[in-house]
Amino acid sequence: MLQSHLQQITGTTLPTLPESKVAGEPTEQRPFVLLGESALAHQLGFSTEGMGPGGMHAEVRGHVLALLGTDTKTMSDYWGTLYATVRFLEQIGVRYLWPGELGKVVPHSPTLTVADFKSRITPQLIQRHVRTSGYNPRVQIGLDRLHLTRKEFDEALRDSVKTTADTCDWFQWQGLGGTMNITGGHAFGELWAKYGKDHPEWFALQPDGSRGDGSRLCTSNQDLIAEIARLKVEELDKNPQLLGVSICPNDGSRGATFCTDPNCEALDVPTDRKVKLWDFSGKQARYFDHVPLTDRMVWFWDAIAEQVVKVHPDKFLTVDAYSAYASPPIERKLHPNLVVRFAALDYHSETEREQALHDWDGWAKAARHIYYRSNFMLAGRRNGLPLVYVHRFAEDFRHFVATGMMGTDLDSCMANWATQGLNYYVVSRLHFDPQQNVDALIDDYCRVGFGPAALTMRRYFDELESVYSHAAQSTEPHGEVAGFSDELLGHLHRLLDDARNETANSTEAHKRVEFVGLGLRWTEIEIQAQRLLAAPEKPDAAAVKRILDDRMALMREIFKTAPLALNVTAISWGEDANWARLGYAPAP
Repeated sequence: MLQSHLQQITGTTLPTLPESKVAGEPTEQRPFVLLGESALAHQLGFSTEGMGPGGMHAEVRGHVLALLGTDTKTMSDYWGTLYATVRFLEQIGVRYLWPGELGKVVPHSPTLTVADFKSRITPQLIQRHVRTSGYNPRVQIGLDRLHLTRKEFDEALRDSVKTTADTCDWFQWQGLGGTMNITGGHAFGELWAKYGKDHPEWFALQPDGSRGDGSRLCTSNQDLIAEIARLKVEELDKNPQLLGVSICPNDGSRGATFCTDPNCEALDVPTDRKVKLWDFSGKQARYFDHVPLTDRMVWFWDAIAEQVVKVHPDKFLTVDAYSAYASPPIERKLHPNLVVRFAALDYHSETEREQALHDWDGWAKAARHIYYRSNFMLAGRRNGLPLVYVHRFAEDFRHFVATGMMGTDLDSCMANWATQGLNYYVVSRLHFDPQQNVDALIDDYCRVGFGPAALTMRRYFDELESVYSHAAQSTEPHGEVAGFSDELLGHLHRLLDDARNETANSTEAHKRVEFVGLGLRWTEIEIQAQRLLAAPEKPDAAAVKRILDDRMALMREIFKTAPLALNVTAISWGEDANWARLGYAPAP
């Protein structure tokens, strides 16, 4: 990767030699690039000694460039040399703003002079992970609605991420990586099929006396606890390399609520705080208030953990702070071998954000081990809107690091790069070094990516962030959509027009402005479509057809010409069934 980028920058291919072929120390006439740990690197005083997983040492000293990582010494994150290489490339002006060649900023110069510098970092977080959106059954639904094929999807994705220089994955470039080697995720999806017939009493008692559909469990049932513990011991026996396995509850379905067995209810702790539960067992759906279920879940998890650690005392069990058990426990103590995945924070509501931060603090005190497993990056996944939250995220992320966060598993980058690319960039960059100044990151993003239009594009992104921050203060159900008024959209268009003029003589910067402009085109037509749905009276059929036909045409255009701008297949899955309410059916 280093050689390929240097060739793109200078047009020159550097000779490469194994260490055994290098004689003597580097001299003024013979500069060296040392890649990876070596005897020569140590001889010259370059080392990763004392660094942890993912540790990287990038240094220019005189005529020596040393790029080292803890690779072979820390198998939980063995990409330190790659991180060091990226750090050096960024030192000489390379940036990777979004995937693909347009998102890559590479300077060009026949000669390359680098002043002395030193960067030596071990990431604070053991695991730094952002999930990404690829092909899945939901994407196929979107493809079908857009009259596109899986083959077209695969080809578009493959071609759009190509770059001139050999490049690692975009997220890895930003410093994401590492693993806690602990599995997470909903753990009990197969229990109903396996035990439902013979042990219906292991599953959640519904208000009508039935035992649900298997998505929820009877958490007080001792035989169920013993069987889950046995299964988890078996899983660890079969996978001795794992540090821990999941006992996270199922995500559930609307068909079954949590267990109403008196023994389970007795595990709940009275409190003024309420959660909303549901009952679909009768003729009509019913929602009702209930105390949080956290204490019953902690009792259930502790009971499983106590049995598992008798066999595997050094292993861990992952649990969730989520759903009706998002709030921290009131009375019960967490077993020390439990690892909490905290999932209850996003940015659509400032009130809910404040509650989630309070809950994080409670869990961070209650649990020895906690990591951040949030869905906040799914904001806009069904509509692709530019919902920017970078400052709020940076503030919260630094707080989580300061209060014991081990790592992250964030869901998900939905690949709406023309509308939410700044989010993805800042979120990813802060993982490697949470103490970075977010304003400096944004300024660098704008300066490097948009050149003469840097200040204008900074104003553009600031306007978008202000809209979403203001919407989070609103009590209106569609506040984030309502914030995109005609006046605001006009202002955003004028800013991008200014940016186009400012970059008229800067080809690559101009193309990047146009890329972001495609996101604004989408935002405008999407807002028009959302207004049709929100109209108090049935909208004019001709207006419905015109707007939704234009929307469909733009989706197909984006897929064909700039598939990284908006993930139109996911948007089509998330939204396009709504248009039947308006009597609209797209032309084939």
